[in-house]
Amino acid sequence: MNAAVEIVFILVLLLSFAPWLICAKDRRLEVKMTLVQNASVHGAFCLDGSLPAYHLHRGFGAGARNWLLQFEGGGWCNDIPSCLERAQTRRGSTRYMTKYEIFSGILSNNASLNPDFYNWNRVKIRYCDGASFAGNAKFDNGTSSLYFRGQKIWEAIILDLLPKGLANARKALLSGCSAGGLATFLHCDEFTKYLPNNASVKCLSDAGFFLDERDISLNHTMRSLYKEIVELQGVEQNLDKNCTKSLYIPELCFFPQYALRYITTPFFILNSAYDVFQFHHILVPPSADPRGHWNRCKLNPAACNAHQIDVLQGVTCFQH
Repeated sequence: MNAAVEIVFILVLLLSFAPWLICAKDRRLEVKMTLVQNASVHGAFCLDGSLPAYHLHRGFGAGARNWLLQFEGGGWCNDIPSCLERAQTRRGSTRYMTKYEIFSGILSNNASLNPDFYNWNRVKIRYCDGASFAGNAKFDNGTSSLYFRGQKIWEAIILDLLPKGLANARKALLSGCSAGGLATFLHCDEFTKYLPNNASVKCLSDAGFFLDERDISLNHTMRSLYKEIVELQGVEQNLDKNCTKSLYIPELCFFPQYALRYITTPFFILNSAYDVFQFHHILVPPSADPRGHWNRCKLNPAACNAHQIDVLQGVTCFQH
């Protein structure tokens, strides 16, 4: 084989294996869904009555007795029409969820990308109740029914995980993003109570510190939304009792800023300074800006004028 032919042969060989090499490098961890088969015993159902679920990837080595649980996020539903609509999607039913989930970021098993938790037992708790895993009620008008059983879902999943090793955890981290991040505030101390007294337990909320603030029209848009969620889904009974007793408006304990002071478990909070959801739905919801004065600013904070920047940074709260 002469040199030219040998080079061509090597190139062909490399090209043949290139797709495999790329796939090997980008191979993603897919974890199968586990339905909580005895959830009905605990009265735990998704909005549509389907069984709740989670995804578990087992830890190994030094992480075999360490656990990371992550609440899935995905907003809320605050009235019957929005909850009925949600019940027909993956946000309200395990029937519509993917049966395998990609574990990435804090759930990854790649030591170089996730050095702290790659070998822990990692759990993704699927979100299908619409109230950050905190409700306990039911709607039934004879034609349609909805299960607001977020609290029961949380409890049923924990009880399913305890005999799988969670009961013997040495270290544990309860985490969540967005509406799942809010759920960490609501369940942090409760999580600790399920675990051994000598376990090291901490909680982490990613983009879940939703604020009780007036919008640019001076309306309590977010407070009104949360009030509707709490009343519809029977959330108040599951809020921290010390918090609800201390406030004239008990449902405010659904907000992290009021609930946090009563949490005794070590807590880490991660929130963007210009959180997109809070910017677009709490500070400047469409109802507060009917003429669209904030549209350019909402699309690109760099396009905000000086007054809008002052509002974003809390210097002033007035639209005009």
